[in-house]
Amino acid sequence: MPRYFGVTPPTFLFGVATATFAVAIVLAVLAHWVAALVLAAVVLFEIALFGSVARRKPDTVVARASVSAVRRARERAVWLVEATGVRTEAGRKLTPLRHELLELAGQRERLLRDLGAAVYESDDEAAKRLSEDIRRGDEDAKQKEEQMRAIAESAQERLHEGRVRVQPTVIRRPGDKE
Repeated sequence: MPRYFGVTPPTFLFGVATATFAVAIVLAVLAHWVAALVLAAVVLFEIALFGSVARRKPDTVVARASVSAVRRARERAVWLVEATGVRTEAGRKLTPLRHELLELAGQRERLLRDLGAAVYESDDEAAKRLSEDIRRGDEDAKQKEEQMRAIAESAQERLHEGRVRVQPTVIRRPGDKE
């Protein structure tokens, strides 16, 4: 085990942080709030120092496990922020398209009523024009739905990629079951 002069072993820092935390709890129970808060701040500093030293020189199982847990927590926090951003962006893109689809549906209902009236009055020219308007509206609606589907698929793909990045690696042998 290499020894570095001037660098405190991470396990010792962890022990000091644990002891400081215990003293802070005792002081809080005894209603010495100022001292407890000061020691709590010292504990946060000691934990940060422990993490820094343990990342560079993980000498024990506790140090390695701590570094691994902090790294995983950071990766998951980054993924959570990224997933929230992806969902927000997709929602921002989908909302106007949904609004346009609702407008097209309302316009289609109006055109269908007008078409029924034109057919009832035997106005072939108006019926033909209204049928063409309905067809164009249906094509517009299909395009909007396709855009919405593409946005949703893109968001799902980005979420899946992010989820895969934070999942732990699993080693499977050829004979293992899934």
